[in-house]
Amino acid sequence: MNIVAHIWKDQLHDNIIWDYILKIWITGLMGMFVLGFCLLMYGFISGEADIENATFGVFDTLGY
Repeated sequence: MNIVAHIWKDQLHDNIIWDYILKIWITGLMGMFVLGFCLLMYGFISGEADIENATFGVFDTLGY
């Protein structure tokens, strides 16, 4: 959580409105990453995630 506190203490933009928008945006993206990663790891550990045929969209766009 030290990273989030560091982001909120620094000034990201000269305009105060844009400063708060950027801080909220970055904090939200970090929160979604942590939540998604934790849910993915939980799925791997508990066996709920079926990853035998998972490509995560890499090969779907290549036409294979």
